[in-house]
Amino acid sequence: MPVTVTATVGATNANSYITVATGNDLADVYLGTLAWSSASTDNRGRALIMATRYLDELDWIGSRASAAQALAWPRTEAKCGEWDFASNAIPQPIKQATFDLAEALLASPALLGGTGAGNAELIPGIPNASLRSASVDVISVQFKDGAVPNSRNALNVLPHLRQVLGCLCLSAPVGAGGSVRILRR
Repeated sequence: MPVTVTATVGATNANSYITVATGNDLADVYLGTLAWSSASTDNRGRALIMATRYLDELDWIGSRASAAQALAWPRTEAKCGEWDFASNAIPQPIKQATFDLAEALLASPALLGGTGAGNAELIPGIPNASLRSASVDVISVQFKDGAVPNSRNALNVLPHLRQVLGCLCLSAPVGAGGSVRILRR
């Protein structure tokens, strides 16, 4: 069944930050978009939806503009430096990151998630293969010597997204420095 991409800003049923048409426009001006250009329209839509899901797992400045909206953006109080982002629009860096991540997912569908029981995650975002130890209650995680987890965090697999998103994104790559602090909210 073909996927339906809904990129209506602030909608309760939105599932992508950009439409396939917007992705096509971006692909026309970017170099190295073979995976996007080779994909069917349906797979492009699926990639945009998955990219949006992964981006929504990150921490962002400001607050959701509406409690009813399906996605993390648009946001209120989204200010950083000289930029003040409107609470009724998706910022261009979010759109670009959505396209970049969708392109990467089309090129490598398993990029942000493993398959099989050996790759199941005991702690969300941290694959078992990279764990040396984990404690519950204090919640302390340590990685095997020299290991950096291949996590589902989009910033780990596409480091340039940190520059694209700039001050909008408060998240850091998982495993930076060899350990992770998990805070209860």
